[in-house]
Amino acid sequence: MTKKKIVFKDINKILNLTQQQSRQILEMLETLRNINAVTDDKCPLDYEQICKLDGMEHQLADIVGAKVECEHGHYTRWSGSYEYK
Repeated sequence: MTKKKIVFKDINKILNLTQQQSRQILEMLETLRNINAVTDDKCPLDYEQICKLDGMEHQLADIVGAKVECEHGHYTRWSGSYEYK
């Protein structure tokens, strides 16, 4: 039995993503893989990787339609949990 290679078009249909969102997710996965590989050896993360993590949070939230807000309705990093809009 051979595995079928899944391409952007297939993923877009399954998850109802745009091609740009599919590419963003792949880039995020690559960044996470890289961070995981670096930290396996207990090496410090570099500034660029940390900046990408910050951006990935907002990109993923936008793609899946999630938000995290304080009691005043503003984005908060320090309290609350993501919920679907």
